[in-house]
Order: sequence, then structure tokens, then C-alpha cells
Amino acid sequence: KTNPIGILSCLDEECVMPKATDKTFTEKLHGLWKGRSSQYEAPRFRQGFIVQHYASQVEYSTEGWLDKNKDPLSENLTRLLAHSTEPGIAQLFADFKEEAGGVGSTRGSNHNRPKRGAFRTVGQRHKEQLNSLMKQLYATEPHFVRCIIPNEQKLPKVINTPLVLEQLRCNGVLEGIRICRQGFPNRLPFPEFRQRYEILAPNAIGARFVDSKQAAELLLAALSMDPALFRVGRSKVFFRAGVLPELEEIRDVKLSQIISHFQAYSRGFLARRQFRRRLDQAKAIRMIQRNARGYLQLREWPWWNLFSKVKPLLQITPMDEELRAKEAA
Repeated sequence: KTNPIGILSCLDEECVMPKATDKTFTEKLHGLWKGRSSQYEAPRFRQGFIVQHYASQVEYSTEGWLDKNKDPLSENLTRLLAHSTEPGIAQLFADFKEEAGGVGSTRGSNHNRPKRGAFRTVGQRHKEQLNSLMKQLYATEPHFVRCIIPNEQKLPKVINTPLVLEQLRCNGVLEGIRICRQGFPNRLPFPEFRQRYEILAPNAIGARFVDSKQAAELLLAALSMDPALFRVGRSKVFFRAGVLPELEEIRDVKLSQIISHFQAYSRGFLARRQFRRRLDQAKAIRMIQRNARGYLQLREWPWWNLFSKVKPLLQITPMDEELRAKEAA
């Protein structure tokens, strides 16, 4: 079973039908989509339709759609603006320049372009531009920046919390966070996990050689982690949201303890070395003082003075004995 034509295609069909009005277009839409899709609804009293978008329902009024869709731009005007000397204007109408073709364009290069004078609606042009954009997106790897409006008044330092939450919900940010929290958004390769968190269980692996995966499993077992909080893959360890921040906090505490112990040991070593130096200095000072006091006391002692005077005379006797021994020889 195939789906009916889309809204823009239905609008283009009504534009070429005689005696078509906005009311007939709306009735045709209801006949095609009402009851066939949960994303399409028909309002009770107003002329239009309701589409369930990702964020919420949006009600569209079909008044004036046919007239606006039949309002194509003049080909001569678009060609003139596309070749404008003003860079900004020429950039705005660059697509029309490609469609109209420039001077010297060949027939072979324009075989895919609409014929001159062909009727083209706004919806057709919109679909062509949308298809071109989608082809470009599929052919590249775009990165999107989600812009959040803090308040509708454009005031600085003012945050409208309900407005911000609604934008986050509509942009899919909250849904993405919910999906990430249910899965394992954080991951680390085995070598990086071992290098970073082996400090938490230094005795789990020891000095023996083990591969990175086995080392990661031993570390996880030593940390007594709940198996529901992680999964071991082929080359990485996957964690649920919030697990790695907890490990980082534990690691920071462990590093602080190690640094504190190292600082305490270093300060103790320096203090003990300084104390031994001062102790040796005190012993040397006391010895010098003791010898100095002994010398001063001995210098004033009468018997020492007498001994000092007699001692040179005592050396005469040994010299006389040596002379006699030499003469006898």
C-alpha cells in the first residue's frame, strides 16, 4: 500500500486545476491524509490542517496558499538580479542564474533545466532546493551548532527557564541525554584505562606482564564496581553516565594522599638532616668550649707554669747520654 502524494505535490496539482480554491485544496488534503497518518489531523472549525512535528503539533491555515503558490518570479527579473554587480544581490539570486543560463550557454548544458516560459510554482522551487540541500548533507559530514535563546526580550543575563527547556526538548538535546544515560556513553581504551586508574589498585596487577584487556578486567574486579555500570568490549571499556566522574574523584583523592605523604616524608627527611647537623654543631661547640675552659684554667695553674719552665731542662739528660754513647762507639 503506497502513501498518497504529499502536501506540496497536492498543492501543485490544485494550482493547475480549473476552478480550484483554497477550500477544495483543503478538502483534498483531508481526503488524502485524514485517518491514514497519525501525524496529520483536520481542525474542527478552521480551514487548514495540523501536522505533528517532532517538537509539537503545528496548525497551518491554507488561506491564500493557491495564490501564493502561483506567484512565480519573472524570469527576466531574476536573470537581471542574478547578474547584478552587487555581490550580495548576485549571491541571493545565484540559483536563478544557473537556471536561466548566461550568455554563451549551450543547449547541451541546459537539457536538464526547465524550458523557457514553463510554469513553475513556489512549491516546486522549494522542493528542488530542499532536494539539493539534502543531497549536499548526505554527501558531507556536517556539524550543527544548536543556538538557544535565553529570553524573548533579548536582554542580557536573563534566563527564561521554561523557554530554554522547551528549546532543549524541541532540539532533541534532552532526548539525546536520556538515551545516553540509558546506554554506555563514556568509553576508554584498555591501555588508557590501565594507565590512568592503576593507581587506585596498585596491587591488582603486580609486576607480572598481562595484556591490556586482562589488566583492565583485573582493575575493575579490584575496584569492586557493579557489573551493571560497565561493559568490557574488544578494545575499550564502556561506562554508564556518571561512572567516570566518580572514578576521577577517587583518583584525585588518591593523588592528594600520595602527594601529601610525599611532602610529609620530604619535610621529615629535611628536618631530620637539619637536626643532625645542629646536633653535630652543638657537640663540636661544647667540645671547643670544654677545651678552651681547660686551657684557661691550666694556664693559670702554678704547677703547670713550673712544669713548663722545667720541661726544657729535662731534655738535657737524654742528650748527654746520647753523646756518651756516640763517643763510646
